[in-house]
Amino acid sequence: MSMCTWEEMLSITEAIIRPGLEPGAVDVFLEFICYYGGPLPEDLLPQFKCPVLVAWGEKDPWDPINLGRAYGNFDAAPQVSPLSNEDEKPEMVNPLIESVVARHSKSSTALAPGI
Repeated sequence: MSMCTWEEMLSITEAIIRPGLEPGAVDVFLEFICYYGGPLPEDLLPQFKCPVLVAWGEKDPWDPINLGRAYGNFDAAPQVSPLSNEDEKPEMVNPLIESVVARHSKSSTALAPGI
């Protein structure tokens, strides 16, 4: 295990705590950990008539990728794209989005009502 300096530890601690101090952060956190009762993806996916890109962290510590792969059983999301677990990597995500758009942009598939 590598050691960090006091300054590095303070910086890391601040980076973790700072978002939680924003207005509304407590409500968002509680909704996340308590599940607020809204619709689940598996309830919504059957309503979509257009393709849905499901991108999932390969090493997601809370929701393993096998849970994400299960969304591939829905017609709207035939493919689940694994991602590395690094945050904010547009160079990884943007090509996935561009690929889905290019593959389906000439399709006449329309959205389901209300979506």
